[in-house]
Amino acid sequence: MHFAFRFCFFARTQVQWRLMLAGLLALLLSPAVKAQSQPSTLSEVVDKYKIKASVGLQLWSTYGYGMEVINEDGQAIPAEARFNAQLRRSRFSLKGNPYSTLSFKVTAALDLVGHDVLSSTEAGGNNGSSPIFRIWNAFVQWQAKPKNDRLYLVGGYFVSPIGRESNVAALASTSFEKAWSQNYLRRHLTGIGPGRAMGLMVAGQLHGEGNQRHLTYELALQNPLFTGLAGNSSGLASSPLLTTRFAFQLGDPEQKSYKPGKKVNYFGQRKGITLGLAAARQGSTDLFKHNTAYGLDWLANTNNWHLDGELYHLKRSGRESDNRELETAGYSGYLRLGHNIALPRSLSLEPVVSYWFYRGATDLSGIESANQLGAFSGADSGLDIGANLYFNPTTKLSLFFALRRGDSGEGSPELVNNNYFRQPGVGLVERGSYVGLGWVGVF
Repeated sequence: MHFAFRFCFFARTQVQWRLMLAGLLALLLSPAVKAQSQPSTLSEVVDKYKIKASVGLQLWSTYGYGMEVINEDGQAIPAEARFNAQLRRSRFSLKGNPYSTLSFKVTAALDLVGHDVLSSTEAGGNNGSSPIFRIWNAFVQWQAKPKNDRLYLVGGYFVSPIGRESNVAALASTSFEKAWSQNYLRRHLTGIGPGRAMGLMVAGQLHGEGNQRHLTYELALQNPLFTGLAGNSSGLASSPLLTTRFAFQLGDPEQKSYKPGKKVNYFGQRKGITLGLAAARQGSTDLFKHNTAYGLDWLANTNNWHLDGELYHLKRSGRESDNRELETAGYSGYLRLGHNIALPRSLSLEPVVSYWFYRGATDLSGIESANQLGAFSGADSGLDIGANLYFNPTTKLSLFFALRRGDSGEGSPELVNNNYFRQPGVGLVERGSYVGLGWVGVF
């Protein structure tokens, strides 16, 4: 009964959002209200500018166990194992093509409604009794020349192009939860979990003869604000974040024409290999002297198998008040394997196994340096094993087991800064593991 109520509520929410989006279009784009006998101005605008709306939902039911809360005396107090139902993610998008070479996309997010912070699952606290929406993406993309894939200009609020998992839409990830290594990369570069910042990006694709060799390039300039002046500035010192990625592809390209974002499962429609090389650097701010990330990512698709992953080196440097040099470094990455198995009635079963990790400083002096620079330390990892049952490429049921492990090294949990020992809304914890049943639908 409770599940039925939730389903009906979100179904109504979907309809309400479509009506709200239509109303917004009418307000912004309709020059005037015409007589009832004339054709609908809104319909004309929607058709002319190829405007489309979509709603995506991710619902979770999990059973978490092994979570412990660390009190002020450093004692680990076990939390009871528990069932938790939550709206893990939702996305409300509006996109269009006002002109042949100009497109836009705006996405709002409503996440973590009903999240019990002691249920072992990652991410922030419960999104409250009055859930808060926020802008997730908002950008305009201009193609320099019609039917030419070589040069695009993107401007707005978007995720940095470094990191494969970070650039895969959450509702399209093949894991139950996205590989949480992306959280370390995003927060290292932008200071926030969503990993978004305002900026500009030049991008495009080059295709070789025979359409079997391809190069995708992305070069972005963004201004993440981190924690200066309560998140409103980088501080008295300022430097932009410069990110670049080159992806070499053999066989089928990941995308026939360029657009921001990545995929993993092509349901047998792609036979190709991708190797991406990426780097990001930001100069002096009030938080650090230099902040960098560099590494590689990969994707292989063939015969309904897909193997993807990434490995990144994260480094940050600065100075103490006595002008002594400080430096900290760590690694983040993941490896994931999945396979599509055709079933009757056009269903598809996808067994998936995924391992992700973060490895930072574990010696006491390294942990102290990381803390002074606002960086991560210690170790955190996760092993996810399960399967997705697809009704179509955008609708699936998932059943997974998620095992979590962490290590504070020579430091205590109070000193180490990583997601295994920190939970927003609680403080110091030792994270547990969980079994999860989920549903994803994009309409």
